[in-house]
Amino acid sequence: MNLFSPNLKRNDLIKLSKENHHKKITINVFRNHSFEVISSILNAFLSFSKLKAEFNISSYDDSLSYDNFQKADLNIIFIDLNNYKKNVDDFIKEKIQELSSISNTPIITLLLGNTSLKEYSICKILKPFLDENLIIDDSNFEINASRLSNKACVKLAQILGLKILPSFLQPTLKAIIVDLDNTLYQGILGEDGIKNLVLSSNHKALQNELLKLKNQGFLLAIASKNEEEDVKKLFTQRKDFLLQLDDFSMIKANWKSKDENIKEIINFFNISFDSVLFIDDNIAEIENVSHLHINTLLADENSAYSLKLYPRLLKTNFSKEDELRNADIKANLQRQELSKLNPKEYFEKLQICLKFHINHAGELERISQLLNKTNQFISNYSRLSLKECEEFMQKHAILTISMSDKLSDSGIIAIFIAYKNETNLIIKDLCISCRALGRKLENIMLYKAIELLHLHFNTKECILYFQKGERNMPFLEFLYSLNANIKENFALIQKKMINYEGLIIES
Repeated sequence: MNLFSPNLKRNDLIKLSKENHHKKITINVFRNHSFEVISSILNAFLSFSKLKAEFNISSYDDSLSYDNFQKADLNIIFIDLNNYKKNVDDFIKEKIQELSSISNTPIITLLLGNTSLKEYSICKILKPFLDENLIIDDSNFEINASRLSNKACVKLAQILGLKILPSFLQPTLKAIIVDLDNTLYQGILGEDGIKNLVLSSNHKALQNELLKLKNQGFLLAIASKNEEEDVKKLFTQRKDFLLQLDDFSMIKANWKSKDENIKEIINFFNISFDSVLFIDDNIAEIENVSHLHINTLLADENSAYSLKLYPRLLKTNFSKEDELRNADIKANLQRQELSKLNPKEYFEKLQICLKFHINHAGELERISQLLNKTNQFISNYSRLSLKECEEFMQKHAILTISMSDKLSDSGIIAIFIAYKNETNLIIKDLCISCRALGRKLENIMLYKAIELLHLHFNTKECILYFQKGERNMPFLEFLYSLNANIKENFALIQKKMINYEGLIIES
């Protein structure tokens, strides 16, 4: 079954939901109208992300009392505003705040009816996927205890199960690699010629979706079996294309296999294979890259629709660093050319500056974001929520490192979560963005951060906690290269004088 199809049948989805045996998650639902019309088919869509939900659904409760609250991976507030005689937007905001005070896990609010809280409006969520006139069906209330039409229920389950829920529960994707011929347009560049390529409504919509994602900080790249010069001419001449050459951080247009080109792109971006989506119209090409374990989407007549729904592309928050990422990645080509210089010359040529902050409240959102999406260079996977970061900062210390050079501003690229235990400095967790790796800075950042944290806490010894995860081998290799006293789940890190020559450091 194509779960991204615009036309799905409830009975087929119910059957598929029952066949889902993936990783279990728990979802609390606080509601005043029927959620069962959604939950009965939701697991069909969650199966695409290898998730299976078990629901704690409240009784019908206009007061949202949160009686019998249970711990869960996620909370949903599902409210029909028609049940209230007056505007209750302030009441809803209070109840969201109340729930956030008793739960550290994400809250998704879905409101049916007129509201100024547009970000929570079910109608607004459904509008890009369903005709507005088909959303409400008052006659449905007698049967299903909800004013949502049957079509709206299926569509909302599709949006929640594919697009929204996985984005709160799994790491966000970082890059989208696209084919060109019959993917971004109709036709074959080398055979049909630039002028004869057709930009259909679906291809135009797909380019529009990709441009939106690029503007949200996702990296775009091209992997195409074409001549690179032809590709450059294509984007120069086709002014009707929404995407332009500068929107792509890397272009691999040649006659090598797609999997080779994709590996080179991923290595250049310095990201994990699982954080990439590859879009191609050729099922054989999709099959040929399956061994890379990347995410794939077969381009067809509904490509734009499918991309709108694709898991892990919804950013629940958008930071300054997201805007900086594309320029930073492009600048890596120039950095690589200088990488053979000795550290002092390298730092001086690039004018690299590191800024260290301790307990900077204005950075909390980025701190939580980086802790929750870093997989390669992370020590202890603490995965603190925004609220937990705020609480930890009030009692202990969170050190951040920002980096810039003459080519770009990388923003915050490293986090240290630390506290004092008697005379010891305890580093509960640390992470460094993959974008900052390979710039001869890891040792400097570690030892300078430890030096500043010792001064902050007036401590003498440093204990760093770590665990062996599925994907943090880059951190573990770095740790074992330090010559530290390493135990089963922690390491004793001694003070060390580091040569910072040529580097600008601010603290």
